[in-house]
Amino acid sequence: MRFSRLIFATLLVIVVSTTFIFVKETDLGPQCYISNDSSQDIAITAIRRNKNRDLGTVKVGSLMSFTVRGEDSLVFAVRYADGREIKSKPIYFVFGTTVNISISDERINVSRETDT
Repeated sequence: MRFSRLIFATLLVIVVSTTFIFVKETDLGPQCYISNDSSQDIAITAIRRNKNRDLGTVKVGSLMSFTVRGEDSLVFAVRYADGREIKSKPIYFVFGTTVNISISDERINVSRETDT
C-alpha cells in the first residue's frame, strides 16, 4: 500500500513538473524588439506603473529583444550618450503581437505585427 502511494506521488510530481515546464516554454508573451537607429549609444528604461526596469545600453545600429510577461502597458525612457532624454507614449503589449520600437535621434517610432 505504501509503495503504491509512493509511486503515485512520484508520477504526480513528474506530470505536474513536466506540464509546468511545457506551459512556461510555450507561453512566452508578447515580443518586443528595440533597434537603435540613432547616431549615439542609448540607455533604455522600461517604466511600468511607476516602477523602473533598466534594460541596459543599446549600441548604435544594434538590436535588443525581450519578452513582456503577460499583457501590459509600458513607457520607454531613452537617454542618449549626450545626456538628452525622451519618453515614449504608453505602448500596450498583448498576446499574439510583436512590437518593434525604432529609436532615432529625434523620436521613438512604434509598429506592431500580429502573429498568425
